[in-house]
Amino acid sequence: MFGTSFKLPFKLAGIPLYLHLSFLLVLPLMIWASASNIALLVHQPRFGLDLDPAAFHGWISTLLGFIAVIGLFASVVLHELGHSLVARRYGVKVRRITLWFLGGVAEFEEMPRQRGAEAVVGIAGPIVSFVLAILFTAAAILIPRTIPSVWIIVYYLAFINFMLGLFNLLPALPMDGGRILRSLLALKMPHARATLIAGNVARVLAIGLGIYGLFFNWWMIMLAFFIFTAVRRETDQSVVVDLLQGVWVSEVMTRDVTTVPASVTVGQLSDYMLTHHLLGFPVVDQQGRLIGTVGVEQLQNAHPDAPIWQVMSSQILTIAENATALEAFTQMSQHNFARLIVMNEAGQIAGIITKSDLIRVIQVRMAHQQMVQPQQVYVQRPPFTRYPPSAPVG
Repeated sequence: MFGTSFKLPFKLAGIPLYLHLSFLLVLPLMIWASASNIALLVHQPRFGLDLDPAAFHGWISTLLGFIAVIGLFASVVLHELGHSLVARRYGVKVRRITLWFLGGVAEFEEMPRQRGAEAVVGIAGPIVSFVLAILFTAAAILIPRTIPSVWIIVYYLAFINFMLGLFNLLPALPMDGGRILRSLLALKMPHARATLIAGNVARVLAIGLGIYGLFFNWWMIMLAFFIFTAVRRETDQSVVVDLLQGVWVSEVMTRDVTTVPASVTVGQLSDYMLTHHLLGFPVVDQQGRLIGTVGVEQLQNAHPDAPIWQVMSSQILTIAENATALEAFTQMSQHNFARLIVMNEAGQIAGIITKSDLIRVIQVRMAHQQMVQPQQVYVQRPPFTRYPPSAPVG
């Protein structure tokens, strides 16, 4: 999801933390906005602060804005940590937590598929924010207003955490409220249909936020744009997950695999590809050991006399024969690979699986749904598919 990110030199509960480039770029703007908001709070007569509002301008205002932003994003990290710890309870691996200009994102290997689990994971973040709001409010009550700089920061963080929790409950995918909505809908209908409904709700809300932002808050325009673009990715990914459920690598892989010696030239392999209409091969050394992969993408702009070992990819991605097609799709997507080498239990090459193989499965199963049960959008296993002889791993 994120491009240029910087890993922080520590982890939180074993989870890596990253700063996206957009966070660093927007940081001065966030400090200025927080400083302006704090200055407005200082001028509120109802707080009864015994101070000169003019003292909250200049470098003091900037310093308080900086402290407020640090507190805000620390709160965001705890919000995402709430999601992450609950997701772990469902056996979901948390890749990392990333801070970016719109807040934070906890990246999971996949969302938990148990009934109602996504709602539990989704509500955990807002609960953390509301708890923080209560704690900061209690601190604001205890801190005397004769220490106005400390009091105003604590009060500001109480308010901002309350708004953070409330705002994330908007029923718009991929925000927390959208995930809660989808999970609750999935209790009464197929998951894919619940995703489509939640996605449509998110689009309507995104349009509403965009219109509101045009007149009142430009920040809402960016949020609306994010929701509108992210919801399509969310719904597409969910449909793919549903369509690949119950499909095994052994069912869709190509078993008749042609390996290529590392000494073969680019020209020779290109001719072989044209003749046999194949686009990728495992590369082996003289002892027949797997040392890399080569595809048509590596042959582009290569000299015809160059040996394959010079242009091949030495990064080898393998997958077990009894793994799921969804695991294969996830692995390809994460590493931007077009094919995986399939290994059997003896550690030998059993086949190869490509993105094209998975796309064909998705197309066939989608056509099967539309033909057999056009009124429902959920996965029913076709009667002609085979099950693997052994139980799947993982």
